[in-house]
Amino acid sequence: MTKLFVGNLSYQTTTEELRDALAEFEPIIEIRRPSDRETGKPRGFAFVTFSSPETAGKAMEEINGMKLDGRELRADEAAERGGGDHPAARPKRVSMDVEVERVDDRPIGANGKRVRYKSI
Repeated sequence: MTKLFVGNLSYQTTTEELRDALAEFEPIIEIRRPSDRETGKPRGFAFVTFSSPETAGKAMEEINGMKLDGRELRADEAAERGGGDHPAARPKRVSMDVEVERVDDRPIGANGKRVRYKSI
């Protein structure tokens, strides 16, 4: 199975319309159309999973430049989630061995002791 990223989709394009446009490349295993978290409306892209890499390659060639709902589509092989060079995709490196010295910078009161701050 090979997954393609199909971008520049119109927000009005339905999953069924996309499946119809790609009918010549059946069998299509899955079409996933993510939606916006706040509005719930579909986003401008979809992930299409094809049964074989050969079918996905042919589909990618056809999809690039294809017009659907007045938009020129583009397709690329989908990258695995969390990959890439984006800083957010890199694993966080946290060392638990570091000991930080706390500095007590509270002022000294009239009694010679540090002033104690009280919460409001």
